[in-house]
Amino acid sequence: MKKFIENFFLKATTKLSIDLLMLTISFIFVLALKYDVNWNSYFTVQSFLPFILISFLVLVMRKTNYKSWVFLNTKDLFFTGIDIVLINIVYFSYTIINFTGFPRHLIVGNLIIGLFLTFLPRFFLRALFVLENQKKIDGKNCLIVGAGTATDSLLREYNRNSKMDFRVVGLVDDNPKKKNAIMHNYRVLGNRYDIPDLIKENGVKIIIISIPSASGKDIKEIYSLANEDGVEVKILPNFSELLETKSMSSQLRDVGVEDLLGRDVIEVNTKTINNYLENKVVFITGGAGSIGSELSRQISKYNPELLINIDVNENSLYFLELEIKREHPNVRIVSEVCNIREKEKLEYLFEKYKPQIVYHAAAHKHVPLMEHNPEEAIKNNVFGSKNVLDLADKYGVERFVLISTDKAVNPTNIMGATKRITELLLEKINKNSKTKFMAVRFGNVLGSNGSVIPIFKNLINAGKNLTVTHPDITRYFMTIPEASQLVLEAGGLGNGGEVFVLDMGEPVKIMDLAKNLIELSGLTLGVDIEIEITGLRSGEKLYEELLYDVNNAEKTENKKIFIAKLKDENVDINCYLEKLNEIVKNKEFGKIKGILKEFVTSYREPDHHKCS
Repeated sequence: MKKFIENFFLKATTKLSIDLLMLTISFIFVLALKYDVNWNSYFTVQSFLPFILISFLVLVMRKTNYKSWVFLNTKDLFFTGIDIVLINIVYFSYTIINFTGFPRHLIVGNLIIGLFLTFLPRFFLRALFVLENQKKIDGKNCLIVGAGTATDSLLREYNRNSKMDFRVVGLVDDNPKKKNAIMHNYRVLGNRYDIPDLIKENGVKIIIISIPSASGKDIKEIYSLANEDGVEVKILPNFSELLETKSMSSQLRDVGVEDLLGRDVIEVNTKTINNYLENKVVFITGGAGSIGSELSRQISKYNPELLINIDVNENSLYFLELEIKREHPNVRIVSEVCNIREKEKLEYLFEKYKPQIVYHAAAHKHVPLMEHNPEEAIKNNVFGSKNVLDLADKYGVERFVLISTDKAVNPTNIMGATKRITELLLEKINKNSKTKFMAVRFGNVLGSNGSVIPIFKNLINAGKNLTVTHPDITRYFMTIPEASQLVLEAGGLGNGGEVFVLDMGEPVKIMDLAKNLIELSGLTLGVDIEIEITGLRSGEKLYEELLYDVNNAEKTENKKIFIAKLKDENVDINCYLEKLNEIVKNKEFGKIKGILKEFVTSYREPDHHKCS
C-alpha cells in the first residue's frame, strides 16, 4: 500500500490529473443537478473546453499539484480552496466576454461542488496514510504525557514516520478542559494521576514526557507515577535545549538524574544576550571543556561574527567544531590549540583575531587533585588567568567574563583559593581598564568532566558499588545548559567589576543522587548494588556554603542572578604573586598553602609568610 501511494498518488502529474477529473465531474454534476436528463445540451466543447483550460492553467501556475496530500494541513486546504475560487472567477469573467452556453447562475454551485470534490481525494489519501502508519502493531504501546504544542509536533512526525518503533495509545494532560479531546486522532485519556491505571489498561511499555516547560518537580512526580517494571520513560528536553533543526523523535532521551532534581525552568532575557553577542568576535578559553563547549553551543544561536575556541584538548576541540558546523552552518568557528600558560601564543591569537568578548573558562577544577598538585593550580588558575586578563585589557576587549566557582566562597582548598585570587586579579585590573571585567560564580554542574554523575555511571557500568564520602554530604547542582545560559545573561548585565552569583536552588544530598541513578539504571539498592561510605577527602566540605548572603546580595533583572557584595581583601597582590612565582620556580611546593592562606584572607588560618 505504501509503495502504491509513493509511486502513484504522490506524483505531481497524477495529482493534477485527479484535480482536473474532479473539476470535470463537478462541471457535469452541477448541470445534471439542474437540468436532469437534458444536461448534455449545455455540456459542449464551447462551454467545457475554456473551463478545463482555465483550470489547467491556474493549477499549474499556482503549483497546486506540487503540494503534499500525505502531509495535508489547513494551510494547504485554504490555498487549494483559493485556487478553485480563482478558477470559477476567471471562468465567470470569460463567459461575460464570450458566452459559452454554460448558465452563469450555476457558477456558485460549480464552485461549491468543485471544492468538495477536490478536497475529497486529499482527505482520503491523508486518512489512508494515517491509518497505514497506525498499524504499528509490532511497536510497544506508548502513552504521551502532555497535549500541547510539543506533542502536536511529535504526533505530526509520528503520523508520517512509519519507522518510529512505538504505537501511541493516547495522551494525558492535567488541563481538565482537554479531557477526551482528540489531537491527531489520539484521545486525551486523563491526567497524570491516571497514569498507573492507564499503563495497566493499555499495556503501556513507553511513557514520553512531552512538556518542555515542565518544572523539575513536575517531572519528578510524573516519573514516580510512570516508573513501573518494564516501562521505559522518555523525555523531550526543555525549550532552551530543543533544536529546531532536528526532528522531535531524535531528541527524545531517557530521563536523567538531572531531570529529577526538582529544579525550576531557567528563563533568560535573550534580547540582553543578543544585544552584546550578535556580530561580535567571541573568544572562549577552555572551549573544549564542559562549560566552554556549552557556551559555544549557546553563543552559536546568537549569530556571532566569529567564534574562537582555545584549549589543549585537540580531539574535543575538533569534535565540537564539527558539531557547531553541523547544527549552525552559518556560524564561523575556529579552533586553536593553546595553553593559557603560554602568553606568547595567547598574544598571537589576541592580535590575530581581535576578540570583542572573552569567556575565560579554562581552569584546573578538581579539588583533591589540586591539593596534591598545588603548583599546577597556581600555574594554571593564577598565572594562566593573569595572562588572559592582561591581554584582554591590552587589546581592548569589550567584555570579559570569568567563570568562577562556589569553591571561592570562604575557600577550604587550594582550587577554591586560586579561583578567588583570579577574582581579585580581575577586580584590580577592572579599576583602570576600558574593558568591562566581571566574574560569575556557580556550583557543581551535572554531567561535567569529573563530576559525580559520570563517575557513578562508570561504576554502575563496571558492576562496582557506588562510593560516597559521607552519608550527609550535600552539594548545589545545576545543569550545564542552565549554568551557560545564566552566564551569558550575566555577561550582558555587568558594567565591570561585578562578581555575579547564580541561584543554585536547593542543596542536594549526594546519597540521594546515588539512589536516583541506581533506580534509573534499573537496579535495586541492597540487591544489585551497594553504596559505600569512604570518608571526606582532603579539602572537602561536608556542606557547601551559599554562594551569596541573600540579605546582602544585590538583585538583578533576572531572579536567578545576584551580585555578591564582597569584603575588601586588603592585600598586596603583586607581592604575593612574586612570592608564588618564586616558590613554583624553586619547586618549594610545600610553602604554597601557607602563602595562599595569607593571600586569600578567608582561606583558613593565616600562616607566617605575611608580606610587609
